[in-house]
Amino acid sequence: MAGAGGLLTVQQALQLALQAAVLMDSEDVLLEQSAGLRLASDLLVPQDQPATARAMMDGFAVASEVCGDQVVEQAVFAVVETITAGLVPQRVLQAGEAARIMTGAMVPGGAMCVVPVERAVLQSVAAEGVAGDSGIERVRIGREYLKPSAHILPAGSLARRGEILLPVGTRICAQHIALLAEHGFARVPVRRRVEAAVLATGNELVHHSETPQQGCIRNSNAPMLQSQLTAAGAIPRMLRTAQDSLESLRVQIQRGLRSDVLLLTGGVSAGMLDLVPQVLREAGVQQILHGIRMKPGKPLYVGVLQQAGRQCLVFGLPGNPVSSLACFELFVRPVLERMSGGVVAVPVRAALVRGFTVRGDRTLCQPVQLRLSEGQLLAEPVSWTSSADLKSASDANGMAIFEPEHGEYGAGELVQVISWNGWF
Repeated sequence: MAGAGGLLTVQQALQLALQAAVLMDSEDVLLEQSAGLRLASDLLVPQDQPATARAMMDGFAVASEVCGDQVVEQAVFAVVETITAGLVPQRVLQAGEAARIMTGAMVPGGAMCVVPVERAVLQSVAAEGVAGDSGIERVRIGREYLKPSAHILPAGSLARRGEILLPVGTRICAQHIALLAEHGFARVPVRRRVEAAVLATGNELVHHSETPQQGCIRNSNAPMLQSQLTAAGAIPRMLRTAQDSLESLRVQIQRGLRSDVLLLTGGVSAGMLDLVPQVLREAGVQQILHGIRMKPGKPLYVGVLQQAGRQCLVFGLPGNPVSSLACFELFVRPVLERMSGGVVAVPVRAALVRGFTVRGDRTLCQPVQLRLSEGQLLAEPVSWTSSADLKSASDANGMAIFEPEHGEYGAGELVQVISWNGWF
């Protein structure tokens, strides 16, 4: 069901945008270049890990003790070998024998367990009948430390050959790179990054480094969207600002339609110079939606261009900066996630610090300050006047979604929130 005035609800608009998203092609990249990308297929364990049993402590690998029927508190073992990490054991331990061993080293055959060095007492006994030999090293160990398999990492206990090592869709982070390196993956199949063109429109815009003349303003949307795209794992492609003329818009929009996604800001409302929908239609873009029951962000436009076996998804974002920011977080970011092979996140909820009243009949995206207190996520609405109020919005680190049908929101009530700082 559409909302007030026939406008789509936020959820309806999001579903339509997500339905238009297509997966990016897969490509093999060097492991070192895969951070932040998503796997395009399952990766399987190539061989058991560890391949052989490994020592978990510095100490002594010991075979079964030799005590006969006599009950003793300690057992004595002859130290017959020293095994450091990287060395292959040269013998199989026999009853009454031990090998000095280091953490991570291969456990020799015949070993019952590894005893930590601090639980063992070394002693040297003169060798009998061997001229010039300084002695044979022995180790005395309490029976309570001789526990089968103690401090041994068995072969294949971490991963078995053929099991799924990492599933498709995993966003590769530092720990995944370490895991893949451990298993010998030099290259990995990933979804390529989304290339997103950014096109700001408006006669009044000047570059943010310039001093605007009377009647003009600095372009704050373009660098903001560039930052948001980078944080979302996309590749931003910044276009020259388009003037409010059909000729200027046509040139820049055609350039933007060569990317996977085109983000436009401004020119999508109902004003005399809001020419973007017309130019997009002339370029062959099929409109998916135009206008949603949301504040700020009502003029949002979404369309798609299918051409020569490829697609460009178009978002026409409102020109006011907080509107543009809110629409990106609510609609563009989830679409980018799906195009990259990810799953749209489950909504996060936070407890309101104080009561809040929604005015009007549209879903409200209210800037809030999010913080953790005693393990609970809290949301405190900031004093915010309008979609042009960047100063107040900059005091926030997220936004809460308030529905007008709900009525008065009470302190402590849970509401859906979206972080602007990548908390979750």
